[in-house]
Amino acid sequence: MRFKEIPGHEKTKSHLINEVKKNRVSHAQMFIGPSGVGKLPLAMAFSQFLLCENPKRGDSCGECQSCKQAAGFNHPDIHYVFPIVKSAKDKVSISDDRKKEWIEKIQKDPFFDLHGWLHHLDELGKNPQIGVDESKSINQKLALKAYSNKYKIMIIWLPELMNNQAANKLLKLLEEPPEKTLFLLVSDQQDKLLPTIISRTQFLKVNALDTETIEKYLVKHNRIEADVAHSIAGLSQGNLVEAIQFAQGNKEAHVLFELFVRLMRTAYAANALDLISISEELAMLDRETQRSFLKYGMHIFRESIILNYLKGDLINLRNEERSFLDKFARFINNKNIYELMDEFNTAHYQIGRNANAKILFTDLTIKLTKLVKKGV
Repeated sequence: MRFKEIPGHEKTKSHLINEVKKNRVSHAQMFIGPSGVGKLPLAMAFSQFLLCENPKRGDSCGECQSCKQAAGFNHPDIHYVFPIVKSAKDKVSISDDRKKEWIEKIQKDPFFDLHGWLHHLDELGKNPQIGVDESKSINQKLALKAYSNKYKIMIIWLPELMNNQAANKLLKLLEEPPEKTLFLLVSDQQDKLLPTIISRTQFLKVNALDTETIEKYLVKHNRIEADVAHSIAGLSQGNLVEAIQFAQGNKEAHVLFELFVRLMRTAYAANALDLISISEELAMLDRETQRSFLKYGMHIFRESIILNYLKGDLINLRNEERSFLDKFARFINNKNIYELMDEFNTAHYQIGRNANAKILFTDLTIKLTKLVKKGV
């Protein structure tokens, strides 16, 4: 992975490159920020740059033996630790037991989150972790001399999923790291890490991506029309992974739009049979589409408020969405926006926790009959 392959984050890339030039690379760095913004690819690109035999001014060369090994995931000095679902039956207890699947996932798409990783493993709904067995594996790898005579690099993805035993053993390594060893921790939730681990790492804040960067990426890599990419970029709120998932799962971008329009019209009409019908239709969708739908609803509510109070500025909408909002937005105002956002956000969270979809969407549609009219 090279820096140029990662969209946005130019200041972060420059910071990392300057660390190397000034010989101020910390032995333990924490890439911290929202999920889905490209923290893991940044850590991978940084590793490749550190070990590159002929680094360029702002990137690794991509051509030397070290770069080729890094790109092929067979560099002897770059190691990965990531959450796995332990299984005595399948003999899975450490990251190396899922190394093949890990490489397959990153080579297919380096921008993914925990949900995408579990989906790739066909283990959605299970509880992944980094266990104490991983600590023994880390010690064994770091005990070896650096092959490149530069650094041994340990990339730990989602260290917040370490159990207590593993976290305490990692703490000892951070306190007394082996010679020429670098730890790159990539975290979505620093509040779930041991305070002592946090105190022994140098923080690197990785922010959400801007709308224009995501829009350009989708047009180039997902081959979708500019107006669709613009709408998806606004919907994703800086999360590239969600934007990619939305683009891949909704080649016809009007699918969620049509569902949302029907739900709002049904809620306003308050016809019992139609309410049951739309709630059952939503309940039959797969969970990822349900989550996308609920997030899409929050996006439309936000844009309605912007249209109402900012007279159309900063609207991230396609033409059909804008035409709908010209009539619909007046129903979304300070009388109901907070409750609407709360209901959709709660439903989004509960779907992620495997709530009963039929009960959830039935309850949501009933509540919408009151909330939509509350804004009149």
